Amino acid sequence: MELKNLFGKKLKKLREAKGLTQQELAELCDMQTNSITLIEIGERAASFATIEILAKKLGVNYYDLFNFDCGDGIEPSKQNLLDYLNTELRDLDETLLQHMIKYSKLVKELYTSKE
Repeated sequence: MELKNLFGKKLKKLREAKGLTQQELAELCDMQTNSITLIEIGERAASFATIEILAKKLGVNYYDLFNFDCGDGIEPSKQNLLDYLNTELRDLDETLLQHMIKYSKLVKELYTSKE
C-alpha cells in the first residue's frame, strides 16, 4: 500500500477518534472539505505544512500521523477507542498518568472478577 494511502487511513482514524467530520476538520484547518477527502482516500499527498496543521488541530504529534500500525487483529471499533484514549491521555502529566494506570488496573480487576 502506498504511503499516501496509509497516511489517509491514519488521518481518518484520528479524525473519527476526535469525533470530527471531514467538514469540521477542514474548517479547523482552514482547508476545503474536498482536500481532506482526497487526502483520506489517498488521492492527494499532504504537504509538510498541511501535516503540521493537521497534527496541531487533531492534538497529536507528527509521528502519530505516520504510525501505521492499524491494529491488525483488533476490531476497528476497539482500535478507534484506543486511538481516542491515546490522544486524550497524551497531554496528562506523569503523576496523573500513574493514577490512570492504577485506576485502569482496578477497573480491569473488578470487571474480570465478575465473570
